Amino acid sequence: MSANLPSVQAVFALWFGLRWLADWHQGWQQQQGAQPRRAAPRHSGVPGRPPRKPSPPKRFYERLFSLRVTLWYLIFQRLNFDHALAAVVVDLRHGGADRLGPKGRQRLSRRVRSTKTSAYSQARQRVPLELLCAALAHFRQGLLKLVGLATAPQKEPPPDQRVRQLLDGSTLAVLLTPALAKAYPPAANQSGTSHWCLLRIVVGFCARSGAVLSAVEGAMQESEQALSWALMAAAAAYTIWVGDRNFGIWSVVAQAARCRQATLVRLTRVRAAKLCGGQPLLSGQERSVQWSPSRHDRSAPGTKRTPVSGRLLYVRLQKGGRYIDLWLFTTLEAKDYPLELLVKWYGQRWQVEVHFRSVKTQMQMAEMKVCTPEMARKELYAGLLAYSLVRAVMFQAGERLETGVATLSFSQARRVVLERLKQWAGQAIPRAGWSGALVEEVAQHTLPKRKKPRPNEIRLVRRRRLRFPPFTGSRAAARARLLNMNSL
Repeated sequence: MSANLPSVQAVFALWFGLRWLADWHQGWQQQQGAQPRRAAPRHSGVPGRPPRKPSPPKRFYERLFSLRVTLWYLIFQRLNFDHALAAVVVDLRHGGADRLGPKGRQRLSRRVRSTKTSAYSQARQRVPLELLCAALAHFRQGLLKLVGLATAPQKEPPPDQRVRQLLDGSTLAVLLTPALAKAYPPAANQSGTSHWCLLRIVVGFCARSGAVLSAVEGAMQESEQALSWALMAAAAAYTIWVGDRNFGIWSVVAQAARCRQATLVRLTRVRAAKLCGGQPLLSGQERSVQWSPSRHDRSAPGTKRTPVSGRLLYVRLQKGGRYIDLWLFTTLEAKDYPLELLVKWYGQRWQVEVHFRSVKTQMQMAEMKVCTPEMARKELYAGLLAYSLVRAVMFQAGERLETGVATLSFSQARRVVLERLKQWAGQAIPRAGWSGALVEEVAQHTLPKRKKPRPNEIRLVRRRRLRFPPFTGSRAAARARLLNMNSL
């Protein structure tokens, strides 16, 4: 298949192609310091003993679950509605990954003999985290070709060809274990320590398709602004970052300028007033400003504490019977990026909230049942890969998020993608030509057209009365209280 073919099938083949996995595996072995096999065995150095055999190079221990099969089932787990490891073993025994096995050997469904989940659990622990990170970076290149954007520009591309990433952060909860508590310390207050560890994640979503282009995670003690510095350092030049008031600070703007990138961020009223210098703006006006860091502003490593040149824009909008004051700062030039275009681009930032809802609710990643930091990171990147694959299929089916109106159902698209990929991996459909039917089926699951806008819902949860009171504190303390009550 041609790598330049802008189709979902080409994007999917990026992950599970034998050539890419083999090239990545070889490069990973070299980075790990693996030594190639010697032509002749070395002598042991001890008289009377046989020569020592050369040690094999460090590589992934392949049994039934190879790199290819393990990567597939990590993504399959997040797409599947049953995330248990036992569901993976059942799918494997029913031929769900027969196409992913090595050629010329017996099918995987016939080779598996046990119904236990230990083999797959060990394979999940053995698979390198670098593979999932490389898969996300490799997917980014294919997705940018799919949406018609420049992948690695050597010079500044036209405004419609520059990559725009919607920047925002969120949190994911994991279990409280000693290993996770060390990597992601739980929050604490006057009532004690929390019973959950929280991962802070910062994600850059594609403004056209909604897929994940970049992601980074850290502990709650790290700020979202500091985590965004790493995203900008790894992103390509001429990327445009669109962020809300949380990212409208000098350090984020300066880091993007150092990496030859642009920003479009919203400012608070107080910060905008300082940049105005006491000279107010009218709605629809802009002004060239120099943003200098204050003594409270932090800076990314390698970023000089010098002023950043940009434009300050002010627009007053009316929405829902009330007025909204929108202060924006951007480093984009006025001749190519007028005020009306920038206001429209910032209006698309709300799509980030919908994307995080799909990641945390539809993909069920709000609470991840893992016990180690390594598996928490692997689950995170596997979930983002699965989410991005669904978004790529939806874009191919006609979903254009730049219009500001969603037309296709994400939940229905996820169901269709899951069933089609299960058929493909299980050899139920031919190797080529299956993506066309997949895209056509996804395009049929449109959202209903509502004549009136939906009213704003209150953020409250109606809970049913439970038989038992909520559990607080540690289990040891609860057992002690129970023994004291029984002894009375």
